[in-house]
Amino acid sequence: MKINEFKPNIKLNNLIYSYYFIKNHAATHDNIPPLGHPVIQFHLRNNINVFYSNYDFPIEEVMIVGQLSKFAKINNAGELSMIGVNLKPTALFKLLHTNTKQFTDKGTPAAPFFGNDIYKLLGKLKSNTPDIEKVAILDQFFINLADDIPVLSDKFDVLIDTIIEKKANISTEEINKFCIVSERTLQRNFNNRIGLSLKTYLRVIRNLHFFKILNQGLYNKIQDIIFEAGYYDYSHFIKDFKLMTGTTPKQYFSNNEEFAKMFL
Repeated sequence: MKINEFKPNIKLNNLIYSYYFIKNHAATHDNIPPLGHPVIQFHLRNNINVFYSNYDFPIEEVMIVGQLSKFAKINNAGELSMIGVNLKPTALFKLLHTNTKQFTDKGTPAAPFFGNDIYKLLGKLKSNTPDIEKVAILDQFFINLADDIPVLSDKFDVLIDTIIEKKANISTEEINKFCIVSERTLQRNFNNRIGLSLKTYLRVIRNLHFFKILNQGLYNKIQDIIFEAGYYDYSHFIKDFKLMTGTTPKQYFSNNEEFAKMFL
């Protein structure tokens, strides 16, 4: 699988992390942990077979994949060509001004929310234009979209940025400093703007941090990595890992001897 990643125009820094271009000429069978943010996917080929096999939703040419609360099982049996837009956690709420819970654990057709212009954009992305020019096309589409819709930031956005910065190692007291609201209102804000409960979102971010530490190769003992990732003990880590990946660490890293031996 070939993946090229591009950064968006600076004007979109509060909405988009990156664009990714995927081309694959072989069958893949992977469990992908939740990303912690929604994605807009442009499928440039129509021969995708059972793409998200553990989620019950069809694959559309242009679709919104909301926040996932568990792993996605990717089974691709054909030649894949896809462009994804990695949105920031609250970007859907800002752009669409709608409850993002409706997208959670789902793939939803994008046209009813972004209009038929999204299919015109798809047509341009299907052309033989170089990738860097397609990035400029994507930039212009989302810049125009943001210009038409007021994109506001508030203390909740600061809270989300802080949670990510602290790798989900944040106390209830710290959270209350950013959002001085009742627990019910706070949970409603997470469901509306993020699409996940506060507890689930923290679990996703902590799991992402675990993988980042692991890939950096700074520690030789799994206990040190778990502690650095914010887990209090091994049992809590295992419980979260199974939820996020669908399997045990030993099984997940079975094809990587260096990682797998840490869990023996």
